[in-house]
Amino acid sequence: MHFPRPKIIRALVLMLGIAFAASACTPDEIALFNRVTSGHQNVLSEAQLERLRACESTGDYGVVSSNGKWFGAYQFTVQTWNGVAERNYPWLVGVKPNEADWWWQDAMAKALWAERGSQPWPVCGKRI
Repeated sequence: MHFPRPKIIRALVLMLGIAFAASACTPDEIALFNRVTSGHQNVLSEAQLERLRACESTGDYGVVSSNGKWFGAYQFTVQTWNGVAERNYPWLVGVKPNEADWWWQDAMAKALWAERGSQPWPVCGKRI
């Protein structure tokens, strides 16, 4: 089924609004998040991010790989996560990727993509 673009945009805005409301974020917190992540917000579209996440983890933000080396929706190693966090979101250094809120996992994936493109995701990155 094909939906016109405005309906998709309205649906995404509604979903984000519900997610932020459910997280009990205040308008000031949302504005701060948008300001802090503004440098990476347009790196990948929501559809591209969804494809990457679906390929890496079937969309599961809390997943840990069976060998215990990769974490979260985008299957970060702890080393890669901490490196990206140091350069972009220092308060996330030391947080396990699969334990970070979904919006921070998305922001970190966008930041890493801005730095290195699809290289960290050699299989799934090609599907973007």
